[in-house]
Amino acid sequence: MSWIQTVDEGKASGALAQIYEETRAKCGRVINLVKLQSLRPETMAIGRKLYRHLMDAPGGLSRLQRVLIATVVSKTNGCYY
Repeated sequence: MSWIQTVDEGKASGALAQIYEETRAKCGRVINLVKLQSLRPETMAIGRKLYRHLMDAPGGLSRLQRVLIATVVSKTNGCYY
């Protein structure tokens, strides 16, 4: 649990409620990383769009290679990916 103020799932509305629902559908729950960004849903949406572009756009690496790189970097940083 973070010490940062967050928007409770039951109080989310608009863009944040949509992001919470997308996260719940994908992960089975709203993960803390998403909740930490809940006070700025517009900024979070931009970050999510950048992430999707980096992971899915055409380029020299396959999606699998990108996921493997992200996994190794996250492990090195002590983060769950």
